[in-house]
Amino acid sequence: MTGERASLPVLTIDFDGVICSPPFGVNLGITTAFLDPTAPPRAARVPPRWLGDALDHLRFDFRRPMPEAAAALAALHRRRRVVVLTGRRSSPLPWLRRYHLDSYVDDIAINEGTLRSAHHKLESIERLGVREHVDDDGRTAQLLAVRAGVTVYLRDWPRNRGAAYANGVVRVTDLAEVAARIDASGGAELDER
Repeated sequence: MTGERASLPVLTIDFDGVICSPPFGVNLGITTAFLDPTAPPRAARVPPRWLGDALDHLRFDFRRPMPEAAAALAALHRRRRVVVLTGRRSSPLPWLRRYHLDSYVDDIAINEGTLRSAHHKLESIERLGVREHVDDDGRTAQLLAVRAGVTVYLRDWPRNRGAAYANGVVRVTDLAEVAARIDASGGAELDER
């Protein structure tokens, strides 16, 4: 990574439901059933790597990018180091390459441990020193805003509406709105907090 890119603030972006569209446009894998932010994380049941990779490819490989994904990622890449942060246990890099989106992504962080998705993202955000994240899951957005104190752009879906989110959760229509907000601020909104 060049010195110029390394000096940009890191923006983590969830993959499914934000960059990659859900099947038939219906996002069933999200919830607003908040986690107790003080409770220790529970371990997930993790299938063997060979099985998990195969299941991920069957579940996700035939999905398409969200309509605004390419333009929004290109815009975000100008202002941020873009890290795809996913609860998946296999890399979405082949999918990103297929749709020519990989050049807008600086790094990918998959879930290689036993943590469930929300806590994997919390741990990754804290480790990376991230101050902005984009997600579609209300439970994850709330946990990250409360525990890590980051700004979470919550991509609007019917299943994440109606909850009383923490102040750090900012509802957006899509990834293009995140790019527009960051562009409009000249990328300086991090310095204002």
